[in-house]
Amino acid sequence: MDSREKAILKTLLYSDFFNYPLKKEEIYKFLISDKKITRRDFQKAFRKTKMPIGMRKGFFFLTERKELVTKRERKEKASLKKLKKARKIVMLLSLLPTVKFIGISGALAMKNSDENDDIDIFVISKKGFVWTTRLLLISILSLLGVYRNRKSKDYSDKICLNMIIDETRLKFIKNNQDLYTAHEIGQLLPIFDKEGAYEAFIKANLWIKNFMPNILINKNYSKKKENILGRLSTLLFRMLFLEKITKFLQLSYMKNHITKEVVEDNFLKFHPFDYKTYILKKYNKKTASLGL
Repeated sequence: MDSREKAILKTLLYSDFFNYPLKKEEIYKFLISDKKITRRDFQKAFRKTKMPIGMRKGFFFLTERKELVTKRERKEKASLKKLKKARKIVMLLSLLPTVKFIGISGALAMKNSDENDDIDIFVISKKGFVWTTRLLLISILSLLGVYRNRKSKDYSDKICLNMIIDETRLKFIKNNQDLYTAHEIGQLLPIFDKEGAYEAFIKANLWIKNFMPNILINKNYSKKKENILGRLSTLLFRMLFLEKITKFLQLSYMKNHITKEVVEDNFLKFHPFDYKTYILKKYNKKTASLGL
């Protein structure tokens, strides 16, 4: 098995941990490799491969996992309904003057959500406004009855604010430059963008190509320019020291509940369960056992 075949198998193996079969074009897009593979060489590797993979209805998967195709088809239908709801909510949230970007992340970004799953969103705020932005977002989502907090029992279509960063902290630090994070960035589904925040975010994280050199960035999203009302609002917020106040209030509330969350002045990440470590350990163990 040459390096191209190994890259294909590693990509399908990683996707298998999410119970997600891939179309050939998706394999190429998310190909896990330490160097770029041309489309021609990719096609050659597919034609001659003796890898343990199967194909059904145009989807590829590890041998004996053909049931994933039916699961993906079912999840795609559920995801399309969720995305329709999510887009309406995101466009409402985008009216907040401190929001620069909102994208759908996690399973829904890949149309791999079940009916009862929540909706993860990734947010970029204006400089120095992560805490203000978080509180404003929570307030609106709570009023709409769609905010998922730690006490929520019904997750279906609830919005989970899994990560909020400000525009000065776009690049993920070295310790977070791994396959899992690269895939999350690559699959991010942009919904709203102001003043080119998404493009700046991607440029700051081109290291993802060290893991997936063929990745293509989604460019189909709403682009807006800052208006005078937005500038005046954020100026007022600074004059009122709103960021310091909202940070104090939220930290006071959550100080007894913080576990594995990352809480910094310009970077907020709320994942009480370290799913990244769990997936990467399983993936690395499996690839090692297969000599990949």
